[in-house]
Amino acid sequence: MTSFSEDQMHRPLFEEPSAAIERPDQWSEPLGFLVGGGANQRYQHLGQQYYNAAEQLVESIKHQDIADHDVANPVLYLYRHSIELFLKAIMLGAAKTHSLDTLADEYRDFIKDEFGSDCPEWIITRMKELGAIDPNSTAFRYNMTYNKQAKTDEPVPGEFHVNLHHLKSAMTALNVALVGTIAMVACGEGKSAQ
Repeated sequence: MTSFSEDQMHRPLFEEPSAAIERPDQWSEPLGFLVGGGANQRYQHLGQQYYNAAEQLVESIKHQDIADHDVANPVLYLYRHSIELFLKAIMLGAAKTHSLDTLADEYRDFIKDEFGSDCPEWIITRMKELGAIDPNSTAFRYNMTYNKQAKTDEPVPGEFHVNLHHLKSAMTALNVALVGTIAMVACGEGKSAQ
């Protein structure tokens, strides 16, 4: 059994930064995180963190460090949330919603308005596919969705298999597309730059 010192049990998790946390590089001790204040990150960077975390879990599955079924929902949630954050990074005036259906429709309109071209349909299809299973960002976290009309939690409808390799490939393609859109907007390639 692991033992914990009295100091460990009473030490706060969130401490004021001090010189004691300075380190020469990202791999040196003390390992940890800065949260809040100057460490607050934009949606784009948060989206990439969630995507990277999903990728690490997928790699752990592929290397048989962890069983696929033991991290299925976290992987799906991390990918889904990364997409939501990227969409909100692209469309700063996006609806305050977790609905990928709504955000996908707004993205399609944004691409048309901003670049004068149609969004590749596979991008919208992927977003709506995730949105159909997890419409409000609760299904992958709780295995439940909230039915607003009935005011009840309901289990995810149906039963589906998700091929890990196909999921990784599809999420990689979607990540490239969304990050590419962010770069195009940042470089002023759309009409709002004119």
